[in-house]
Amino acid sequence: MKILFLSAEVAPYVSVGGLSQVMYYLPRSLSKQGHEVRIFTAKHGAMAKGDANEQPWDYQMDTAGLRVPIRHENGKPETDLLVVEEKRNKNALEHGGVGPDADPETETESNFDGEITCDVLAIEPKKKNDAYIYVLENQEYFGLRANVFGYSDDHTRFALLSKACLEWLLIQYERIQAGEKNVWWPDIINCHDWHMSYFIDLARRDDRYRKVMAAMPIVLTVHNFRYQGNDEYRYMPESAQDNGVAPLAPLTSKLLQRQNALKRGLLFADAITTVSPTHAIEVLTPEYAEGLEDVLEKVRGKLRGIMNGIDTDEFNPATDKLIHKRFGRRWFAAARAENKKDLQRFFKLPVDSSTPLLASVGRLSEQKGWDLLLETLPPLLTERPDVQFIVVGTGDDHYRDALVKLEEQFPKQVGLHLQQDFELPRRVFSGADIVLMPSMFEPGGIVALEALRYGAVPLVRRTGGLNDSIEDFNPITGGGTGFSFTTKNSWALYGAIVEALAIYRHPKLWSHLVNNCLAADFSWDHAARDYKDWYAKAIRQRARSAAVSNVSKR
Repeated sequence: MKILFLSAEVAPYVSVGGLSQVMYYLPRSLSKQGHEVRIFTAKHGAMAKGDANEQPWDYQMDTAGLRVPIRHENGKPETDLLVVEEKRNKNALEHGGVGPDADPETETESNFDGEITCDVLAIEPKKKNDAYIYVLENQEYFGLRANVFGYSDDHTRFALLSKACLEWLLIQYERIQAGEKNVWWPDIINCHDWHMSYFIDLARRDDRYRKVMAAMPIVLTVHNFRYQGNDEYRYMPESAQDNGVAPLAPLTSKLLQRQNALKRGLLFADAITTVSPTHAIEVLTPEYAEGLEDVLEKVRGKLRGIMNGIDTDEFNPATDKLIHKRFGRRWFAAARAENKKDLQRFFKLPVDSSTPLLASVGRLSEQKGWDLLLETLPPLLTERPDVQFIVVGTGDDHYRDALVKLEEQFPKQVGLHLQQDFELPRRVFSGADIVLMPSMFEPGGIVALEALRYGAVPLVRRTGGLNDSIEDFNPITGGGTGFSFTTKNSWALYGAIVEALAIYRHPKLWSHLVNNCLAADFSWDHAARDYKDWYAKAIRQRARSAAVSNVSKR
């Protein structure tokens, strides 16, 4: 298959979160299996610095002067849309909501005349299995921005990226119709998260694109349902909620911000994936649906969970130069003991390889279960002065402040590295005994997979990808890869930690458990096969839908 990915971030060109890593590893695994993957993204200002060696990226011009219309061809006058939305906004204000305009300024059709001019650059792969990258260049919306996300006009920026990709595809289609050879055209398109959900709405409903895109299957992958667009849709009064049916507002309209991009992507995609089977079930409940439960119930027949993976070549304790002592399944005990001592020295803790070392790696946020951790740790560290706890990560200030106080209270047991560090986590996984992940929700849970790969035992709350990847250790049968609890309760977490520490006191059992962790296989190759099957199903479904549509037109 020829597969086109659409994403706001792509590693190694720019990396903010886990999405960028998926955009690096999943295409590589699909390529290994014989598919051709290309990616359409934006040229953010952060990409200017080049690769790890500060060599600039090798851009080639693909399409110069791409003109992207600000107005959409919705088949309905924009003024009608504005009247409808103005009534909704007035109603929202009367019920305590916040409309898009603080003043009574009225947008008119003339506001949306014109185009935004961009270039499409290309980066050809230098390594086998790397994806071919198309990069949208526009200084105002991308090049002059220091960050990838977090701007008040993010809705305009990513709607522009989506629509520019459609304009670029129109050019490719016209070249094919003109008889040109060797023009690349995808068999399927995979959009990622709310940023690229505008593409799905426009491809299916905009008169300018929908005929060309009628036979094109489009899949939406949602990495986190909490992020739905550039607004707090969950807190809007019902009267102000976007129903997902009104035509999409023009690129520069303030009304665009009020329209829920993710909801529209869910409604109009041919197939939907999220990043674990358990999370695909969870999001059908109000607790996890983030206000989208009605929409998700409507589209549940096209929703599937596919586990993310890790690159087992890059994350390999036998070859990893970032860790202190390398090791494999048959020779890990001595090396991991030395790696633990290396960590203890780094975090200025008493050096003793027999001391149980607990760790947390990742964001300091409510989602990651830090409220539970901060309730559990003081009594644990008081009752068990032999236990050490280290933290690597950044996040909310009140969690940072609480951890600093905890370190002051237990200076010989707590070590902190509260800053961004892309190398230290692997050192932690290679030497820590237990990695704590008491997440409130966790769609994928990549950290748990990385911990397994290096022999650190995950202790998790049963949610999302953590439920799918971690099996409780059974000391009688010898099966399992970790420990878990279910309820959102600090004592449930405390009990799971005590259980893990009890097993740790039996070296043979603990060694067997670590070996189980090292043997676990969560490579991207498994995920790529699942995506391939899901793509094939989406292609068949779109072909049937197109056939039915053609018959009805006759």
